[in-house]
Order: sequence, then structure tokens, then C-alpha cells
Amino acid sequence: MGVQIKDILEFEEIELSSLSHKKIAIDSFNMLYQFLASIRQADGSPLTDSRGNVTSHLKGLFNRCVYFKKNEIKAVFVFDGKAPKLKEKERELRLQKKIEADRKYQEALDLGLMEDARKYAQGLSKLDSHMIEEAKELIAAFGFPIVDAPSEGEAQAAQFAKEGLVWASASQDFDSLLFGARYLLRNVSISTRRKIPGTSQYKDLAIEFYDLEKNLMNLHLSLDELIIVAILCGTDFNPSGIKGIGPKKAVKLVREYKDRWDDLFKNLGWHDYFSYTWVEVFNTFKKMPVVQALELSWQSADKEKIAGFLETKDFDREMLERQLKTIKNVKTLEGFFG
Repeated sequence: MGVQIKDILEFEEIELSSLSHKKIAIDSFNMLYQFLASIRQADGSPLTDSRGNVTSHLKGLFNRCVYFKKNEIKAVFVFDGKAPKLKEKERELRLQKKIEADRKYQEALDLGLMEDARKYAQGLSKLDSHMIEEAKELIAAFGFPIVDAPSEGEAQAAQFAKEGLVWASASQDFDSLLFGARYLLRNVSISTRRKIPGTSQYKDLAIEFYDLEKNLMNLHLSLDELIIVAILCGTDFNPSGIKGIGPKKAVKLVREYKDRWDDLFKNLGWHDYFSYTWVEVFNTFKKMPVVQALELSWQSADKEKIAGFLETKDFDREMLERQLKTIKNVKTLEGFFG
């Protein structure tokens, strides 16, 4: 779900190529789910190998890692750890959505509605522990560092950004901004072209670049106040938010109540929606466990290891070698980034 505040944020459109030579923290779970949702066959089913194992995540990850290496983008892949207690409700909602999506998917298949089937199939994506380990093996073969966050990967990515270890955090969700990441990049993990719904045409999809400080200045809000806005609209830790409140109305209320948050949430009937307090949600953002002062190290890609691993997943060897030839054959990439 993420945080529903896109409508009040400003961003610039940039080209993926403009990220060359920059260090970027990747919200890995978010990226892999994007691959699982978008890389599918005509009937909506995921790509699989001859043994029936899903490979959509590996195809997307391979293509993206090749692009990162070819353009000297210094990515660090951050994986989620233990989920915060307040995220349990969001997981329940996601499960219910998957059950409903599966019902609609089967109906569409039975009626031969392939376009609808593919749409509903995107909501069935599941990332299991085996797929995560496969992804890590491929990432390591490319020489990118892997970090297992104590809890939310976006919080750890934001911590790297705050410490100056990376330039920006990359995710489709906006949580990284609430965790204090100076810059957020969206659409880094997905294709640069997207099909226009209801047509056979495609449109270019630009990278969205969000500057936290600039947005806070434009909104005349502090980071804590932006977190309050997000809580009113709904986050992973209080799904759905307060009924009838969107981001623009939330900003107006935050300005009106200014630090009288208990009054704000009491008047909005917080406990009509949630059994826990708004303070618990706020502190989940402010006190998310992270690891500080980690050393990040990038290595050159092991092309043979990459090709050998993916060949066991029924990837075409000739295609793999052709793609891997586009990566510069250097002992280490450190010299390119300083």
C-alpha cells in the first residue's frame, strides 16, 4: 500500500541514464514485487522454468542489474527484516485482496478475457523465501552489496541517504521520505514503457525525482507534520486512514491544529477506526530500527557465475552472454565512482 500522499508532492522527471555514477539504495522487496506483477505471460501467469518455478523476478532483476552495471549506477539492495507489529493489519488486507483477485482472475480465464485475466493476475504476486534467496544470489554475482534491514527496508535505505552513504532511495512507495531520505526515485525498477489501459499503445515512463526538503518548503510543513498528514491519509501501519480525508484536506487540518495532535485525532474519531493510538503509528516511523555506519562495498560482476546460475533456471545462454557483453570488463568499479 505505502503512503497515500502523491497528490501533494512535486517531482521532476529525469532519465534513468542521469543516475550514472550515483549511489542508490534499492527497496528490494518493492522492486521484486514490481517484476512479479509486470513480467507475465499473455494469460497473466508468471514466467516459469521447466520445473514450474517462477522466474519473473529473476528476468526483471537480471535486466535491471545489467543496466545498472552498464551505466555505472552503484546500487545497494536493501531487504526487509522483521515487520513492525502494526503492519499485521495491512498484511491481512493484502491477503483478502489476493483472494478476491484470484476469484476474478479465474472468472476472466473461464470467459477467455485475457486482458482482464492479466490485470487481476498482477494482484496475485507472492514473494517467498526461496525467491528472495535466488534474488540475493543473482545480486551478489553482479557485485552489488546486499543489506538485510532490521525491519523496514525503506527505513534502512533512508538511513543510508541521511548518512550520505547513498545519494537517493529508490522505491515505488513514499515511506522513504517519511523516514527522512533526502531524495526519492520512483520508476527505477520498472520498464521505461507502460501500456495505456484499454489500448495496444505504450507510453514512456520517466523516472520521478522527489526532493524532500523542497517539498517540505513548498507545503510549509516539517517532516513530523508530513508524517501526521500521511497517518491521516493511511499508511502500512494504519491502513485506510481516516475516512473522507485525502492528502490535501490532511495538510489543511495539520496547519489548522498545529501541534495539537491529540485534539486533531480525537475530533476525527481515531478510535472509531483503530484500536491503537496515533502516537504508536507516529513512533513506528520515528523509531524504526536501522543499522548505522555500515561499510558498503561494490565488486565487479562475475559473468560466468551469473550465466551459470540463470542457465539452471532455463534462461538462454546465448541471450545471457549477449547482454553481459555490454558490461565493461573491469577488475573493479571503484575507480569509476571515487
